[in-house]
Amino acid sequence: MIDIVIGLDVHKHSVYATVLNDNGELVIQRNTENNISVLDSFLNDYKEHDIVIESSTSGKYLSKALMKLNYKIHLINPDKISAIDGFKKTDREDSYKLAYLYRINALKEIYIPSEEIENIRTLVRYRHSLGEEITVKKNQIHAILASYGIIIKAADPFGKKGLREISNNYNKLNSSDRIVLRSLLSDISGIKSREKEIETELSNIAVNNNNIKLLMTIPGINYYSACGIYSEIGDISRFKNKERFASYTGLIPKEYSSGEKVVKGHITKHGPSILRFFLTEISHIIIKYTKKFRTKYLSIVRRLGKKRSIIAIARILAETIFTMLKNNTGYI
Repeated sequence: MIDIVIGLDVHKHSVYATVLNDNGELVIQRNTENNISVLDSFLNDYKEHDIVIESSTSGKYLSKALMKLNYKIHLINPDKISAIDGFKKTDREDSYKLAYLYRINALKEIYIPSEEIENIRTLVRYRHSLGEEITVKKNQIHAILASYGIIIKAADPFGKKGLREISNNYNKLNSSDRIVLRSLLSDISGIKSREKEIETELSNIAVNNNNIKLLMTIPGINYYSACGIYSEIGDISRFKNKERFASYTGLIPKEYSSGEKVVKGHITKHGPSILRFFLTEISHIIIKYTKKFRTKYLSIVRRLGKKRSIIAIARILAETIFTMLKNNTGYI
């Protein structure tokens, strides 16, 4: 039975609190400063009770701060809250809504990763964003060169040989495009330096983390992708089975009922997009280097096509990862 519940509607400078007793009756409502010392003083009598907070930027920060003080925090998806009607949109009502809906089990909690996992996740996501920046700048360079009919013959246009070819064609560009091109190349060089800095830190983390080392036993997974997958999964025990985990990755198809038939559509794309990115990228590699995955891919590619087959392989890979982490075993 749920006893006292506290709902906190968190804003940048203020927090509105609602306390409900074990009968769901209102005990107190108060608007207070968003200051951890002030809140700790107010909440100290409720340290053993459930505190419910919406997962906003301010809410996440406050959740972490209160967890360090040993409060029982439950972070809630704001989309799930807003979908429930019957409440006015005020701070008072929002805090009451959080407490009330939590009491009747109408809210789904968001997983709160450990500080270690959060730190790895931050590094990986930033490293991923740097890669996307480089792709944008490379496309801009290709567009400039193409506008002059310049084709770089090197296998890697941005390797040493390719950069020499680009440099040898500077005289074909007008002054404005030369400035932009040199600036873009300089940007790419700077971004790559930042990539190396992040990758060095991730490699140091990987050496001392058993789960990451287990993931690296899978062909095609290096320390960067292993760190990415691990940090997006977090605690594997929060998933009841491999099917639940596959659902979390967003790699399962949507299902629609049509009469007595169940029609399967596109994948749901639930869960972190970066996790799907790693799983699908690795799938392109693993079908080349492992008999198990290559055989499966070849058995479905004619029927499903290349793109859908890779998605299917990514799901199988996800289920394999679940089993490995659950059983604490390397890839066989």
